[in-house]
Amino acid sequence: MTVDVAGMTERDDLDPRCRDAINSVSTHFYTHPLQCAFFLNEDVHLQAISQRGKRYSFDVVIIGSGIAGLIYALEFTKLKPTAKIALITKQALHDCNSNYAQGGIAAVGLEEDNFAAHIKDTLAAGDGLSKTAVAKKIIESGPKIIELLTEYGVAFDRVRSHYQLGREGGHSCRRVYHIKDRSGASIMSALIQHAKQNSRIKIFENHTAVNLIVQNPPHTPGSQTEVIGAYVLDGKGKINTFLSKATVLATGGAGKVYRYTSNHSVATGDGVAMACRAGARVGNLEFYQFHPTLLFSEKNNNFLITEALRGEGALLINPITQQRFMQKYAPEKMELATRDIVARAIFNEIENSGCKFVYLDIRHQPKAFLKKRFPMIYFTLLKLGIDMSKDCIPVVPAAHYMCGGVLTDIEGHTDLKRLFAIGETAFTGFHGANRLASNSLLEGAVMGYQSAHASAQWIDTPVKFIKPVSDWSSKGVRDERRASQINALWRGLRGEMTSYAGIIRTQAGLDDLLKLILTRREMIEAHYWQYTITRDLVELRNIILVAELIVRSALHRHESRGGHYREDFKRKLRPAKETVFNLYGREPLMENEHCINKNK
Repeated sequence: MTVDVAGMTERDDLDPRCRDAINSVSTHFYTHPLQCAFFLNEDVHLQAISQRGKRYSFDVVIIGSGIAGLIYALEFTKLKPTAKIALITKQALHDCNSNYAQGGIAAVGLEEDNFAAHIKDTLAAGDGLSKTAVAKKIIESGPKIIELLTEYGVAFDRVRSHYQLGREGGHSCRRVYHIKDRSGASIMSALIQHAKQNSRIKIFENHTAVNLIVQNPPHTPGSQTEVIGAYVLDGKGKINTFLSKATVLATGGAGKVYRYTSNHSVATGDGVAMACRAGARVGNLEFYQFHPTLLFSEKNNNFLITEALRGEGALLINPITQQRFMQKYAPEKMELATRDIVARAIFNEIENSGCKFVYLDIRHQPKAFLKKRFPMIYFTLLKLGIDMSKDCIPVVPAAHYMCGGVLTDIEGHTDLKRLFAIGETAFTGFHGANRLASNSLLEGAVMGYQSAHASAQWIDTPVKFIKPVSDWSSKGVRDERRASQINALWRGLRGEMTSYAGIIRTQAGLDDLLKLILTRREMIEAHYWQYTITRDLVELRNIILVAELIVRSALHRHESRGGHYREDFKRKLRPAKETVFNLYGREPLMENEHCINKNK
């Protein structure tokens, strides 16, 4: 069957899934045009199931409800009191990685500390790839963000009139503002309360973004894609059309691409995948940070043991020798070395000892101190039969933070008109090859604030529609067996990513993994074309694309740097370069420049 791509793009009744494929056929790792032909083949008898939902129109559509998205929404309503904002989240508002953050938010607060020291620590953790100018802007905004969060009702821990600041790995000074060991949850609770009370913010829980709506086909030379909203799947299986003057991606990370992760189940790389399909550049995705200390437990397999425990003197112990081992890997900073170093050290100890975990030992601290400083961890462990004042804690490294993402500046501008990306979804160059502890909430808050101000201009700029926007008009079949098959694909992919593209990587392993990913992606795309759209299918489609981007980036970087360790290329290259996928989706370009054209 011959497909007239030019003619098809003019059809208003075209299924958005098919338009998405047509717009992407110039890339070699997106949807294959033959799949589009298969979907349109009249010989294939499909049961007609309409998923067409409602049509909404907002000034701003925010996808994601972590600290970045919430601060954006709240600050934007201050700037534009009459603006209508849609806040879309896959589950409840608090179901996000920000809510899981135990440690806190890094910002200069002590007299003996200063911006220069915080910047120096950030650049050191970034292993040569952090952007100094970006780090300077974000870090110097830290005290202002602490003040802003306090105004929203966040009560950081104090000792009398002074803040009680914590210290974590890679920091030369105590500068982590926290609320016991529930910092993220406490911050989110305060912000959510304000968002729910704000009449200009309409909250859509249990809604999953499927694709961005674009004016021009991406990857077309000479054209500039403009994003005017998103197609969003609701809890009843309907796909709604959300039109907007500005669209903000605040979807967080993609930890679920790996078998072991500290991330919430919603962290499936949705923002990166949607932006990439729409034509935006993405970069540095090979740098996936593994947190050194996830609790090793069959009963609770994604419970993080905060780095603040090591900041308060916890030691890492080999379970066989019962000896402290970090002196072999970081003799100066020991347990307070940066996360990439500590995670690799634990990985090596596990591999060499044959044990499935190492121990974290903080038994030297008084029980009263542990219960007061780390109440959530203390009582969670106690329910599992571990008394951290008497017992060592079994821990393993786990996927934790995506240091790369959608290419942006500090204000969240992407390559595409009216599209912004903020927080973990964005790649500003702040974290470089490895994030400094507790810098994530800082970046998310700063970007949410900055992006709200930067995007306000688009509200006064009406969208000029090139042609009418079609609502979702799909045909599909229901096949209950597909659910279990999708889950099998998910389990296989996550296991393969952990084995071949985890803490330590090799050329042979990455080559094998890319072949497996491409095979799986072909099957997943076939599911997408033939069956009713579900949240599981949307997430799996996004995860497989992010996995491919991670592996292609890792294959291209022939060095070891930060969170990317190649056993066959252990040395660092000079000069340090970013890995950026250009608008045409071909092999990654190693670039020195990280720039966004705001005047598109």
